[in-house]
Amino acid sequence: MTITQLEYIVALHEYQSFSKAAKFCCVTQPSLSMQIQKLEEELNLIIFNRKIKPIIPTKEGQQVINAARKIIQEKKSIQVFAKGYHKDVVGDVSIGIIPTIAPYLIPKFLSSFKSNFPNLKLNIFETTTDNIYKEIHEGKLDMGILVPIANQEIASLTLFFEELFLFSNVNSESGEIVQTIIPEKLWILEEGHCLSNQIASICNLRNKSVSESQIIYKTGSLETMLRLAENGKGQTIIPHMLVDYVNDSTKKKIFKIPLNTPVREIALIYLENYNRKGIINALRDEILSVIPLEWISSNNKSVIPLNI
Repeated sequence: MTITQLEYIVALHEYQSFSKAAKFCCVTQPSLSMQIQKLEEELNLIIFNRKIKPIIPTKEGQQVINAARKIIQEKKSIQVFAKGYHKDVVGDVSIGIIPTIAPYLIPKFLSSFKSNFPNLKLNIFETTTDNIYKEIHEGKLDMGILVPIANQEIASLTLFFEELFLFSNVNSESGEIVQTIIPEKLWILEEGHCLSNQIASICNLRNKSVSESQIIYKTGSLETMLRLAENGKGQTIIPHMLVDYVNDSTKKKIFKIPLNTPVREIALIYLENYNRKGIINALRDEILSVIPLEWISSNNKSVIPLNI
């Protein structure tokens, strides 16, 4: 068994095609196929079901692939340590960020980060919480910025606590804007987004019908939710960072939620054995440099749990 063979089965699992996997590994298709077959013979089990297209692993093969990913990750850790990369902010790093954070946080620190660390190439992917955890486990991402969930193999470094606000364009009978949450008037992100789950928790929507509207609009965009609420005389919940990007007329319709300052925890996550501490520390420091000091502590705030 060799590291190369393990890399080949991981690539084949990823691309589900011998030709695509071979191209990714920069080898010929017969060479890749032969090495995978040798590994199967050595282990005395079939890793891939070749009769199904696209190619998928067998039940036993999936376990082998999972183990292979961990071994490959350990190999990378040893290489990083040997080159001294664990302290330096150099090389490549891949970061996943959820859509309700990425458009508002990245512009605040990216330019400065690039100037301060010109020898580091950032690969940033906007994706969901589930995908970030999955791809960190698979070695496709080095780290993520999101609302953390409990995970034994993933380290979580809290960055800050961001308050959530109510945007309301609903008028009372007297003509004043309603500053309390009306569940049937509330526009929220489609299920699967962590903010959507937190809003359900804040508003106690688990056992309620979120909307009596004839329209169901599924989106992952906070700006879309804001426009729908504004033009449709409705409401939505937005994070503090978005407030910086709206116009003055919209800001007049944004109110504090009548709870004990509900906030969402924003954290930097990575595998427990990820040893490029220089990058972790640099990224944390750059982000904190653009965050208001009052966001750093959770004192006198209600951290909204994330249940997904």
